[in-house]
Order: sequence, then structure tokens, then C-alpha cells
Amino acid sequence: MKALFRNRNYMLLWAGLSVSRFGYRFFNLAILWFVIQETGSPLALGMTVICFTIPTVLVEPIAGVLADRYDKKKIMVITDFSNGMIMLIIAFAMISGGLTLSALYALLVCSAIATALFNPSANASIPLLVEEERLPKANSLNQLSTQGSNILGPALAGVLIGVVGNIGILLLVSGIAFIISAITEIWIKVPRVNEEEETFHLIDKMKEALKYVTGSRELLMLVIVGGIIINFFLAPLTIFVTYMSESIFDVGAAGLGFISSSVAVGALCGAIMIMLNVFKDKYKMAIIGLSLEGIALLIMGIGLTYFTTVFTAWLLGLGVALASVGINTLYQTMIPKEMMGRVLSLVSMLLGASIPLGQLFGSWIITYYSMTLVLVVFGIIILVSALSLIRITMTKNKEEVALEGKVN
Repeated sequence: MKALFRNRNYMLLWAGLSVSRFGYRFFNLAILWFVIQETGSPLALGMTVICFTIPTVLVEPIAGVLADRYDKKKIMVITDFSNGMIMLIIAFAMISGGLTLSALYALLVCSAIATALFNPSANASIPLLVEEERLPKANSLNQLSTQGSNILGPALAGVLIGVVGNIGILLLVSGIAFIISAITEIWIKVPRVNEEEETFHLIDKMKEALKYVTGSRELLMLVIVGGIIINFFLAPLTIFVTYMSESIFDVGAAGLGFISSSVAVGALCGAIMIMLNVFKDKYKMAIIGLSLEGIALLIMGIGLTYFTTVFTAWLLGLGVALASVGINTLYQTMIPKEMMGRVLSLVSMLLGASIPLGQLFGSWIITYYSMTLVLVVFGIIILVSALSLIRITMTKNKEEVALEGKVN
């Protein structure tokens, strides 16, 4: 771990990401609370969350190719600064009282595009800045900063919304955080990876990425089961929790903030466990994490109270941390560095495609069925999907044993 702290470029990236993540979580809760207060509609909440996700699905594949081709640092600086300016525009529009729902949706789409351009460059930079043997700890440190921001952002936003009242004033914090992040990233030195081809063909690059993903049974199974299916059923959870806080629990923005922070506390515990090497096998860690996500939804649905939700949010966060670090580390070790940006972008697109569909489905289904039934069914599906990944581990172990036998 000391070697990571001495890695100046990684620590600059880590610091910039930490600040912008805090700003994003603050922004996210404030926007959701603004929409539920203005409309009281689960479908409006669903549309808001979709505005965050659909542009990412459409733009990230192109962004990944750009990340492989162009200066990753410049992309990160420009997009973080753009996101900060967009958030400041939303903040001033709220303060003036002239922000319509349609204008908010349009600005959220712009913010999502900037984020989609940022993510592949940031993700592809980590394995270039950190040696492969230190990637698990780098990813867990990354998760640590993410969840630290996730704890402070929603909790602080929820409390301040109740104290200040004007959400627009609070959103100034988010915009400033992103601009600070952009300034921090100016000083990062990201190594360039030379590609074999001199010409740049976007479609060809994406075909290469698709061929690589479909050609690896292990990677494809991980993407489909560990990503697409589980993302679909976890995607509406933000909508569910926001709706429950307002319409079922009646706990206000502060109550919603504490639920979100509880998720982050669980994820922080998971990140600490990873840093302490509690889980050495990346596959087992991913399966345990995904299983905890399903169990959390089951308990949340069966005991539908505010305090049960806070506890299961913690359990969910623990599962998300273990699954996220385990799966991301597997991706980074399976994919060649020279293809990292485009393949990770394609994977993000495949995973992201399930998110808006899940959000639409979730916001629709809770208007017809009880929250208890929905959460229990979703939890069972996630748990079964997670356990199905055990087969990959068994197959992989058999292949390794067979290979060792041939070598000997």
C-alpha cells in the first residue's frame, strides 16, 4: 500500500476522482429530491435517472476508442470542467426559479455525456499508472474514496436540504467540486500506449472489442450474468428508495440521505476488507458480493420499515463493494492494455444498456404491485444469478488443473 501512496500520478488521479465523486453524489441526491418534491411521480423519477444513463450507453463505446487514441488526461480535464459548468448552470437556474423539468432533463443529458467521455479515460488510466500486482489494492483504494464520498455526499446533502431549503444553492457545491477535480487532473502524467495500426477506424476498433469479448467465454459470462442481469434488477433501487422515503416512510431528504450513506458505509467496510486481503480469490469475492446484493433486497422487502431499509442498505453496499472490485479487477487482468479503453467501453455499454430498461421497468412496476413483492422477487433473481457464476469458477479450476497436468 505504501508504494501506491508514493505513486504521484495515481494519487493525483485518486484525489481528483474523490472530489468529483463527492460532488456527483451530492448532486444526485439533490436532483432526485427536487424532482420528487416537484412532481411526486415515480415515473418522473425514472425519467430523471434515465437521463443520467442513456447518454452513457450511447456515448461510452465511442469514448473508449477516443481514450485509446488520444490524450487521456486532456479528456478527463475537459469533461470534468464541463460537468462542473453544467452543474453551476442548473444551480443558478434553480436559484432564479426558472428551471423547468424539460430543461433539467436536457442539462442532465449533457452532464451524462461528459461523464461518459470521462469514465473510459479514467478507468483505462489506472492500469497504466499502477503495476498489475498492485491493481487489487489500487481498485480497493479507489472503492474506499468512492464510498467515502458516497457517505458524505448524500448525508450532507440530505441535512443541508432541510436546513437551507433552496436546492440550487447547494448544487453550487457540486459544480465547484468538479472544477477542483479538473484542476487536480492537469498535473497527472498518463503514459501513452502505442497502437500497432497507424490509421484510426472507429468501426474497426469497436469490432475488435466486440470480437474480443465474444471470443472469451469467461469474460462474456461475467458480463452477462455478473453485469447485465444484475444491473437490470438493481438499477431501479434508487427510484424505489427515493419513493419509499417520501411516500412510505415520510422521513424527508435527511432520511433519504442516511439510507444512501448507509449503502456507502457498507461499501466502505467492503473496501477495507479487500485492502486487508480478507478475500484473495477474485471470483469468490465477486460471487459473495453479488449474493449479498440479492439477500439485501430480500430482507428489505420482507421487513419494509425505515430502520430495516437502513440496515439492508448497509448490507447492499458491502455486496456492491466486493462485487465491483472483484469484477473490475477481473476485467483489468483479462483485457490487454492496448485494448483496455475500447473493451471497457463496450462492456460498459452492454452493462449500461440494461440500466435504463431496468429503471423504466422498476418505475412502472411499483405503480401496479406492492413494494414488498417487487423487492422480494428482484432479490431472488439477483441471488440465483449470482450463484450461477459458481459454475464459471468450477470450470476455470478444472481447466487450470488440466493445464498443470499437461505441463508436468
